[in-house]
Amino acid sequence: MFDGLKSADDRGGDVPKTKLLKTSMRHQFNEFFDHSTLHGIRYIAQNDRPLHERFMWFSFLSVGIVITSIIIISLWEKFQTSPTITGLDTDFHNWDVQFPAITICPLQSTSDEKVVYHCEDLMFDCTFKGEPYNCCSGFEPIFTEYGFCYSFNSRHVVLDWPWKPENYSKSGTEYVYETDNKLSITFNTHNTTKNPLNIFIHSTDDILVIDTLPQHLWTRRIARILFDSKQTYTTEGARQLSIKQRKCVFPDEIPLLTDHIYTFSACMIQCRMDTSRALCGCVSWFYKTIDGYKYCDLKGLVCISKHLDKILNGLACPCKLGCMNTVYEVEKLQDAQADIIDKPLEITFVSWPMVRYRREVLFGWVDLLVAFGGIAGLFLGFSLLSGVEILYYFTMRAFCMVAYNPKALEELSKDYENQDKPVIDLGLKPLWTRTENKGTDVTRKNDKKKEAFVLPFLH
Repeated sequence: MFDGLKSADDRGGDVPKTKLLKTSMRHQFNEFFDHSTLHGIRYIAQNDRPLHERFMWFSFLSVGIVITSIIIISLWEKFQTSPTITGLDTDFHNWDVQFPAITICPLQSTSDEKVVYHCEDLMFDCTFKGEPYNCCSGFEPIFTEYGFCYSFNSRHVVLDWPWKPENYSKSGTEYVYETDNKLSITFNTHNTTKNPLNIFIHSTDDILVIDTLPQHLWTRRIARILFDSKQTYTTEGARQLSIKQRKCVFPDEIPLLTDHIYTFSACMIQCRMDTSRALCGCVSWFYKTIDGYKYCDLKGLVCISKHLDKILNGLACPCKLGCMNTVYEVEKLQDAQADIIDKPLEITFVSWPMVRYRREVLFGWVDLLVAFGGIAGLFLGFSLLSGVEILYYFTMRAFCMVAYNPKALEELSKDYENQDKPVIDLGLKPLWTRTENKGTDVTRKNDKKKEAFVLPFLH
């Protein structure tokens, strides 16, 4: 591979290039050990040093390498598993607090076997933050894995249905403020004793999936549901980490067909749609209309029923929680008075939210680099330029020597072949009893060879 590397000095040379390269590598090895700034490495290469001293420095260097490797591996594991920290954010006066989505799903159909409930037949006497409003304008139809439901303040409701009110327009996301008199919504319904309602309290961005359990089954025994919100948000600095490291996904990080932002529920819906299409060639009717996903006919629904366990298997879906995530938990249920059985249900915050959680980077790439450099410098005296120096000695410097100094390498190769083997005294005599000049001639001979050898390209 070195046949193309020629100069004026290698005319007439008959030494194979591979042998010259081997000699060059050996010379660079000696040069590196003599001039390296790594702790203790120069003492190992000094032939005139006693064997036990060289072995001592070799042991120190080996221990340093082992300790450095152990600490670096532990730091890397920490960086991969727990590079973030979650703390409390209590600056609640400046928050924009969304009112959650309230979804109600009847358990049974009506007595005349209607497929769905009309809003007027289900709800009345609605108020929000103490102000009355039209129930059918606030609670809008929504298709879920629980079936046909009505939802307040959800982004995923149906925008067109046969019995929608006149002059209807989709309202924006509802918020509550610290100055509001009430932080609640109320509604009444017909005949919930025989037809109880599943009550879901969830984020406005979430799609209701079968994995979500209802917070309450309302049968008029309860008059008030008091809930609390636990919101977690992630700082932008966490984008430097991988999804696996921070264990969450930013809203714009993974594109989905089921929603324009990423949420755990939207990811689960798309995963189930993909599984249904792969097994049966179609998807259930309550999912969003998406190009390439056709709705099932009766034969397809039978197929889905047959493979329902596989479709609903959440462990088969690679979905992570969103980095902006809110969980609502019921804190208290207030019983209804026995003599007032037709009182509306009130769903309200237990108190104004004063705590949310902030996930931020604890140990990032810069911290990792600094930690690696500090540990390697402490135990070995190693730096980034030390690594570059190693590459320089055993790549460019060694090959350039073969290309431009073949004659010098031939002479050096002959010297290596003819030099006397060092005499290693393995005796147990103390140092002061040994001959003072023992080995001096060999050392001087080697020193003269080093002084006589000067690389032309270094001048």
